[in-house]
Amino acid sequence: MFDFSSLSNNLEGSSIVNIIIIALVSFVLSSLIALTYERTSREIERPQYFIQSLILISIPVATVMQAIGDSLARGLGMLGALAIIRFRTTLRNPRNMVFMFTSISVGIAAGVYGIAIAVVGTLGFCLVVIAIHFSPLSKNDHIIGALQFEISNNDLLEGNMGDKIIEILESYCNKVTLSKYSISNKKKGGEVIQMVVFEYKINIESKHKSTQMVNALLQEHGIFNVRINFRDDYEKI
Repeated sequence: MFDFSSLSNNLEGSSIVNIIIIALVSFVLSSLIALTYERTSREIERPQYFIQSLILISIPVATVMQAIGDSLARGLGMLGALAIIRFRTTLRNPRNMVFMFTSISVGIAAGVYGIAIAVVGTLGFCLVVIAIHFSPLSKNDHIIGALQFEISNNDLLEGNMGDKIIEILESYCNKVTLSKYSISNKKKGGEVIQMVVFEYKINIESKHKSTQMVNALLQEHGIFNVRINFRDDYEKI
């Protein structure tokens, strides 16, 4: 079995060979992290630049750690230099943030000649990600969306239409909450009609079931312009 601890001890120093080996180790391990991300991501659009960043960021981090070494003065100087740079790129997906942090951690471990820590940590992280990917934790059974439709105020007041709408929504949705209610005047055939716009936040099992709910609403008299906007970030796991 390959002894990573002996390799780490032999690499201590700033020779050209050691720098190249550390850079290669960082590149290989971060590439494994990026490959794991790509294979387990459920995002529809492939985040090409993010995947490239996962591979590239460990190399400069390892280089910085080698340059600092055991020098406190270098560490404080590097901290001050990095404080000048403002990184404004935001990672809205917490999962992406974890992968980026892991790639940075690999660069730090490799930069301080902790080859065994970097290798074992990367392999363990990738195995856990794959295990979670095929576990029930990665399945998103419910879809979040915003339902919006219009109805005239006269139709709403006739025949307990409000109760019928709530009954339809509750029969199809797991959870439903009224988020917006507004009234506007529209001209139709020379007559001014008072329209009521409803917007609900819904939690529904599938998009197929949401289609059935839309059809059920359209069958009711006076309801039109029914539309649903789905929250894509709940589908990206």
